[in-house]
Amino acid sequence: MAEQQQSTGNNASSSVARWFKRLLSGVLLATIVLAVSLAGGRYWLNQWALAPLSQFNATDIVVARGDNAHKVINRLQVDGQIRQNDLFKALFILQPELAQLKAGHYAIPENVTPTQLLEILGSGIEKQFSVTFIEGSTFNQWLTILKDHPHIAFSAQRVSDYVQSFKASSVNEEKYRFARVEGQFFPDTYHFTAQTPAVAILKRANTMLEQKLTTLWQQRDKAVPLASKHDALVLASIIEKETGIASERPDIASAFVNRINRRMRLQTDPTVIYGMADVYDGDITYAHMRDKNAYNTYVIKGLPPTPIAMVSEGAIHAALNPATTPYIYFVASGDGGHVFSTNLKDHNRATKRYLEKLKQ
Repeated sequence: MAEQQQSTGNNASSSVARWFKRLLSGVLLATIVLAVSLAGGRYWLNQWALAPLSQFNATDIVVARGDNAHKVINRLQVDGQIRQNDLFKALFILQPELAQLKAGHYAIPENVTPTQLLEILGSGIEKQFSVTFIEGSTFNQWLTILKDHPHIAFSAQRVSDYVQSFKASSVNEEKYRFARVEGQFFPDTYHFTAQTPAVAILKRANTMLEQKLTTLWQQRDKAVPLASKHDALVLASIIEKETGIASERPDIASAFVNRINRRMRLQTDPTVIYGMADVYDGDITYAHMRDKNAYNTYVIKGLPPTPIAMVSEGAIHAALNPATTPYIYFVASGDGGHVFSTNLKDHNRATKRYLEKLKQ
């Protein structure tokens, strides 16, 4: 009887052992299958992450402060730019560094891959916008450009405060609102990121102007009768407004310098126009030329008190290094350039020819 009980116990132990072996084998097999499946899934996900998103159109994406990767991806799915946001979420688990986005305005190309998309959004390298200011334009025109630009943060108060930080001019600033900053900025194309403050762009333009003016002042012809960099800027602004032809600038400058040396009035129409302030309607009359204001060079002697426009590097260079000529007068030719004269008789003839061309 005892032997029978012992035999039964041995059989039970053997059965448990076999069952446990089968369990271990099953768990091992399941683990192997799961591992293989995960490895396959990981490989497939990696392949997907490196393949172009064929439905993705080139677009700008704004990552706002506080946006996380899931929020941005969900928004892209709503917009129809991506189809499977779950795959992106799986990718975040596989490569969590791709979920670290940085606030900014980004340009995303067409057919970007998921990995490229996330790398761009996490790079912090934002899309660049641009604004262009041309030589001969006024500060008031710059303000309009800055205000109208959709990607510039324009604050009238901040701009006003910045203008007031400049040294006051000697003119009536109720009439000439921006006299203290006229000509103090370099006309060029400036690149910036979205919502850059207008004042930040103005500061860059002012710094650029100061650098170029200082360099050119050091390289000036010492015989030129200009007492300061400010005077150079004033004369350059008049040259800028008188001609749009770069090759003419040295001759225009020469005529003005010759007049200054002879203590003659500059008698230049652009200063008359600027002196009229907001009442200029496109026509200059004899009454305007006789108007007594701080800018009218038909009335005042020497240079006006401030520049009348923004100036190019070429105009500054011409003011400081004019051509050597006997010219005293010049008038428009009617063909885009000017006719230069050494005496009033020839000048009057050239003026008459110009007026006749206008009548044709």
